[in-house]
Amino acid sequence: MRSPFQLIPCLAACLVAAHAQAQIAGTTGAMTEVFAPISFITGENESSSEIRIFDEGITLLAADVFINAFGPGVHGGTVPPLASISAGTLVRSYLVHFDPTGSGFAALTGEVFFTPGEFIIGVQTHTPLLYAADPIVGDPGATYPDTFYEFRGFETLPGPDSVTLPLDMASASFTLFAELGVDHARIFTVPIPAPSSLGAFVVLGAMSGVRRRRA
Repeated sequence: MRSPFQLIPCLAACLVAAHAQAQIAGTTGAMTEVFAPISFITGENESSSEIRIFDEGITLLAADVFINAFGPGVHGGTVPPLASISAGTLVRSYLVHFDPTGSGFAALTGEVFFTPGEFIIGVQTHTPLLYAADPIVGDPGATYPDTFYEFRGFETLPGPDSVTLPLDMASASFTLFAELGVDHARIFTVPIPAPSSLGAFVVLGAMSGVRRRRA
């Protein structure tokens, strides 16, 4: 069953208005917000001192997307359990990108905080899930990997990559280790809608679109 806010006639106007709002309230540690145009291909956006986060914007999902890190706690790259966010759900997505300079090893920690009222649905840290979501939520001003790279997501070597989600699901803290390639993660949130009178309606619709995948 589709989320009820699919039927709102003014949805297009709401999307435009909501996209104009700055949703990242702040960052700490090595986390730094970046903007389009930008490339996420290995070797094209390198830094050994920054974990970069990019606001991909608001999307009305055209297909289901799967997340493998959801709920408070520390999450690595483990695949099961999976949850899906249903097609027709309104989400905002952010791509986290870490690619050390050259072939050097780097380990960084950084945290992102979202504007009050926006909260995290879940995170993709598993490589196949990232590739599957690129064409669904990707920003036209960004270049995404077009060749499958097995270690794009979180791994346990050269260190245990992880993301920590707090009880209020309003921030995310990353600890990332990388050497020859990239570490990527994608955060999905319930966006702050506009006009504000639709807030509760959109939040309820978004959360109703999240369902646990049965084993």
